Amino acid sequence: MRDPYLPQIVGLLAAGLTSTALSISGYLHQSETFRFLGTQLTYQAAYRKIPLSLLGTGFCVSAWLLTQTRRDYRKQYQDWERQQLLQRSQLHAIQQQSDLQGYSQLAQLQTAEKFYPQLAPYLEVQDAEYEDVLESPPPTQFQPPASQNTPGAAGEPVTPASDSTVAATGDTTAYLQNFLEYPGLLFGGMGAGKSWTARYLVMQKVRAGHQVVVLDPHAANHEWQGIRQIGAGMDYGAIAAFLQWYLDEIERRYQAFNRSGLTEEDWQQTLRQQGRVTSVVAEEMTNWADRLPGDIGSRFFKSAMSDSRKVLMPPLFVAHDRTLSALGDAKGIARLRDAALLELELIPTIHPTTRKPVSSGQGKLKLPGHSEWLPVELPKIERKLTDFTPWTRSQTSAQSVSPTPPGPSSQAPDFRAQVVGFLQDCWQAEPPSDVPQTSCSRLDSLPASDLKDLGVYLRKKQEIAVRTVKQNWGQSKGLNAEQVEELLLELLKLNLIETFSPVTSRAEWVRWLET
Repeated sequence: MRDPYLPQIVGLLAAGLTSTALSISGYLHQSETFRFLGTQLTYQAAYRKIPLSLLGTGFCVSAWLLTQTRRDYRKQYQDWERQQLLQRSQLHAIQQQSDLQGYSQLAQLQTAEKFYPQLAPYLEVQDAEYEDVLESPPPTQFQPPASQNTPGAAGEPVTPASDSTVAATGDTTAYLQNFLEYPGLLFGGMGAGKSWTARYLVMQKVRAGHQVVVLDPHAANHEWQGIRQIGAGMDYGAIAAFLQWYLDEIERRYQAFNRSGLTEEDWQQTLRQQGRVTSVVAEEMTNWADRLPGDIGSRFFKSAMSDSRKVLMPPLFVAHDRTLSALGDAKGIARLRDAALLELELIPTIHPTTRKPVSSGQGKLKLPGHSEWLPVELPKIERKLTDFTPWTRSQTSAQSVSPTPPGPSSQAPDFRAQVVGFLQDCWQAEPPSDVPQTSCSRLDSLPASDLKDLGVYLRKKQEIAVRTVKQNWGQSKGLNAEQVEELLLELLKLNLIETFSPVTSRAEWVRWLET
């Protein structure tokens, strides 16, 4: 870059130095004489020094001002150059991202073209099955496949908000179908109608063929007839045992999915055909954190939101509020709650006669990953549902109908279907017994949780004081001393650690046992 101020600065400095040199030179100090009234007078020529000194000072000051201007100009140029480099780097990153997306789409197209001849015969078989789906209007967002049983059909009792007149497209409660196979949260104040709406959703799940399990410590057994209820009479021990089974079942299903070799859609369709869609309804979650042992409630809430959807074990949480303390005291997962939960808030109103809070029939719906709350209408429920036997009986009778036994006039078996079934059996089969299995410790077999993290920490330390564990590991996890002690007791029950007190100290220590 050429500096336009440099010649001017050099010229001004040269002029200023020359003027200064002349002002201090000996020529200006020579004396001059002149005669006045016959008298010869002598004086010093100082009047020549003053103008040159002022001129030299002006030149130097001008050079300094130009130097400051040059510095500001150079700084502005550097800022402009830095912005240009940043813009070029951003454009380069955008270009790379677009190129990567183009390569990815090209690879997908090439893969589809490569394997289409092998998959075409199987796709043609299923064309007839999907003709009705293609002709029907597209479902709403997050809407699972609808059940074949329609409300108000012959042989089924007419339930609240299931009249045949609302079966058209003008149904204002069609959004409730999203709660069938998606993690949902139902919350609201006292009298808002949480219990009645939750039972209405349970009825919809039962009609869709789900295996519904209700965890309700405040209800009696006769209030959930026809479906499985756990925790009646405030039996939180039974609830904790089921939650542990729920976490283990999710892990088992993912392992079976990994061995199956099927795609996610085919695996979910297999679970639906086998009737293994398990819906868990967690009622009255507000007091779970104080009643359940350990952190089983928090681990259940985290796993139900993040791991349940792909293996078709959708939860429905019913609480007084959407705060984390009201949802099993699950700390640090506010973003996961906002991104994974389909939330419905029930808005109560005041009854004009009794002056008590009652349901207003209005609510607010928040889709997963969205911050906007949409106003919705609630179903018109005239009575509290307590008997779900009619729908469970209809499912049992439909599943108990056996196909007609094959006779002499039966068609020949489909060879292609036999081959596909044989391959699926091979994928789902267990490995032979002579294959050596990789051995893993009991700690590694535990599900991901604070208990497993504490075990890994203690296995690394081998011996450590309990006070140090509470101060270092507990504070990093956001746990208090009582919660850390509960986790240590769990590890003691599993015989993974032992406690001792050395002679030189009264503090309690823990030692890792498993090798």
